[in-house]
Amino acid sequence: MTKQEIRMLLSAILPAESPAVVPPTAAEWHALEKRLRTHFPKEFVYFIELMSEFSFPGDVYNVTQAGSTNGNDTIELVYTNERLCSMWPEELIPFYGIGNGDYFALNRNEGGDSAVYYRYHEDGRVERYTDTFESWVAQLPAFLQ
Repeated sequence: MTKQEIRMLLSAILPAESPAVVPPTAAEWHALEKRLRTHFPKEFVYFIELMSEFSFPGDVYNVTQAGSTNGNDTIELVYTNERLCSMWPEELIPFYGIGNGDYFALNRNEGGDSAVYYRYHEDGRVERYTDTFESWVAQLPAFLQ
């Protein structure tokens, strides 16, 4: 899925926002991947970069605080806090908090081919939600209704 295809899908289901900042640079993405010891799916990179253009429910996390695409925390900060304060699995990288303590996450061990996982706050249960990030994006219209 291309960045434009993701933009078109999001524009059909989400209200637009005026972009406030420049999306993360390639160097910022690379630094985050290095710190988290992974490689992100290209569709995930496109999606996060597009978050400056749309009003998304819940908290989609940023690559850096300085170049944030919205007012939310960074991926790394949420990951670190969850690792310290809960029994958060080391391999899961949260990217979207839906607002009730549950998260969508990628598996850093799967890298660019990561499935999307859903982690329940109440009992720490993790389930595979979709096989790819691309399929997660494709299911957003149904999820957000």
